[in-house]
Amino acid sequence: MLVRIVLIHRRPGPNRPSARYTRRRLLGLAGGALLAAACGNTGVAPQSSRAREVVATALPLAPLAPTVRPTATPRPVPPAGRELRTLLAGSEYATTAMLSHSGIEGPRVLVLGGVHGNEPGGWLAAEAIADWTVTRGSLVVVPRANVLATYAFARTLDGFGDLNRQYPGAEDGPPMARMARAIVDLAREVNADLAVDMHESWGFYRERTPDQNGTAFIGQTVTAVGSLTQRNAIRDTIDRVNELLSEREQLTFRNRTRGRGRAFAIDPNFDGIGASSLSLGTFVPGLLPILVEMGQRDQPEERRAEIHRTIVGALLTEREML
Repeated sequence: MLVRIVLIHRRPGPNRPSARYTRRRLLGLAGGALLAAACGNTGVAPQSSRAREVVATALPLAPLAPTVRPTATPRPVPPAGRELRTLLAGSEYATTAMLSHSGIEGPRVLVLGGVHGNEPGGWLAAEAIADWTVTRGSLVVVPRANVLATYAFARTLDGFGDLNRQYPGAEDGPPMARMARAIVDLAREVNADLAVDMHESWGFYRERTPDQNGTAFIGQTVTAVGSLTQRNAIRDTIDRVNELLSEREQLTFRNRTRGRGRAFAIDPNFDGIGASSLSLGTFVPGLLPILVEMGQRDQPEERRAEIHRTIVGALLTEREML
């Protein structure tokens, strides 16, 4: 895979007191550089299609603060390599997960696509991300979590349940409750630190009217659940990605102190259903969940997938995984 870094030098001005960039800022630009060609005011030359898939960095970086985990027991480091895993093997709704291990201790990131079958930007991005190779930690990608719904181009199928309302799932529940349990088990197995669930809505959050407050109008948003420090770090990443987007495409950061769903009123080990992927931090110790929503209205499918890839690329680059 070809990796390429494009750094932008801006002159100081009345609103820009210094042209110096911190290492973290450079990472943000690198992580999102695949979108630069689409923004006419970035000053970045168009990239080849191969180079635009993912932009990695070789810059020397200050070490990241260690992830706070509930136990001091060292995590086993999986051997370097790639593993194709089948979730709910033997069932008609079985789907694949790609596990890419660097062989070096580092962050463990879970990426979900295709949770809803009529949101193709997420699963197209996830299929591309599944081919990425990390240089630190592990990357686990489930490109089409509700695979039959993606084939039918439907949110879900009759009797399956809505996967994003099923966490932590149940082994003997409807199909997507079982899939939710399989995803939770996978995240626990790999000791995931971060989960990115890629979705699409219809309208754009910034364009909604006062009477448009439902989930149909939360496109172009990123929602994180975690500590204030964690949420601020994600907000910083989104701010840097926004520098590479047009004004209409820019993302709104929405924070939650905890995920929603009735499963929060009960013990984390409860086998019931009801919570979204933003609840994963409750059921997987040490995990920070993020939900990304692209807006479909007047935004091409390819562009939505591209922005999804850029967000994930920026998150991985800041964690020194690319």
